[in-house]
Amino acid sequence: MSTFAPEDGRTIRELRDLYDGGKVTPVDAVEAALRRIDRDGNDDEGGLRAFAHSRAELAREEAAEAARRLARGTPLSPLDGVPVAVKSMVAMAGLPQDAGSRVLEGRRAARDASLVGALKQAGAVIVGTTSMDEFALTTLGPARNPFDRSRTAGGSSGGSAAAVQAGMCFAAIGTDTGGSVRIPAACCAVVGLKPTYGLLPTDGIIPLAWSLDHAGPIGRTVADVAAMFDVLLSGVGTATGGEPSGASGLAGVRIGIPSDDYLSIAEPHLQEDFRAALTAATEAGAEVVLIELPDQEEVKGVHWPVLSAEMAAYHLRRFGASEDRYNAPMKEGIAAGATVTAKEYLTAQRGRLVLRAKVDEALTGVDVIALPTLAVDPPEMGRTEVELAGRPEDAVAAMVRLTSLANHTGHPAISVPPGTTPKGRPAGVQLIARHYDEQRLLSVAAGLEALG
Repeated sequence: MSTFAPEDGRTIRELRDLYDGGKVTPVDAVEAALRRIDRDGNDDEGGLRAFAHSRAELAREEAAEAARRLARGTPLSPLDGVPVAVKSMVAMAGLPQDAGSRVLEGRRAARDASLVGALKQAGAVIVGTTSMDEFALTTLGPARNPFDRSRTAGGSSGGSAAAVQAGMCFAAIGTDTGGSVRIPAACCAVVGLKPTYGLLPTDGIIPLAWSLDHAGPIGRTVADVAAMFDVLLSGVGTATGGEPSGASGLAGVRIGIPSDDYLSIAEPHLQEDFRAALTAATEAGAEVVLIELPDQEEVKGVHWPVLSAEMAAYHLRRFGASEDRYNAPMKEGIAAGATVTAKEYLTAQRGRLVLRAKVDEALTGVDVIALPTLAVDPPEMGRTEVELAGRPEDAVAAMVRLTSLANHTGHPAISVPPGTTPKGRPAGVQLIARHYDEQRLLSVAAGLEALG
């Protein structure tokens, strides 16, 4: 039996090389992933709580089919035979689709979401669905952080990020309404991409707030995320084309950053990590340019009215009778959203147009905008309040403080652990690019990743 272990930190490209060389088969890789999930993926004895539902038997069958294709030299895609996972709010035929909630207990998806269909068509082997915050509302669990199990892996796609970091899969699908791909990616020191709004289909995904919801890939490296993104895009007939370049891709790149006042909200050591990455980027040939971004209070002022109103509209129409089974944040959010007036909602939506125009203007003179992904360290499990800029703040509000802007403007954004941050701790620089400019975004992210 192969001693292959995905937790060794191998990438999709390295796995493909092992497949091509006949040293490992998809059966080996999938069995290793399933062993890891069985050993550490649930809540037993302090496990990571990264997985919600296993797909072991079907995954084994699909791995065997992939192995036969590779033996014939007819792989379906670079992801053929690669173990991946999907957030539990994304429909996969026959599997529970509970979105982390007792409200949907017993619900099974009748058909695949488009993104799941794209993965299956590419031959990727889906080993199961990952855990998440209830209906994707918060960012505090239930998944534990692989670096410190007393802390959260972030959310709401924390199970996906923890699973990737811990070697339970090579990549995963998450969703992002206020930062829920990028935040857990930074908490777990992996890469998370939120594409341009609407670029990836969200059919078959239980919504949180339809005008803010995005789906995107999480992987160990920028190249892994790019490979996953290409496959997901294939479902809508497009692709990015090729792997992103490394540090050489930073030469001549103009990186926009806001003023110190904007960044000062982040904890000092997170600011230091961010500035260390920028210094290394300039040494690699990038130019850092000061830009103006919308005031954080502007973003905060539109976020909750839009999110809560859209959430309430969805849940009250479908699950009003199940109110007693929601957790406290969902109950509070739905109640708040039900009080948002049409005038307040439309005013907030108009405010989003202003935010978008300001970010578009900021991007006119630069290739990407850079921000820290996190303003605070991953909170301890169960903690709902943290200190932000010397004052107590709701933990979820603090965690989305630097990420929700891109949800409101629809610009593509990625969190990448820069090569300058020591391994083994949370890390993330957030990059934002022009609409539909994911290729440039991935290229610059690969450059930051290669620094060190």
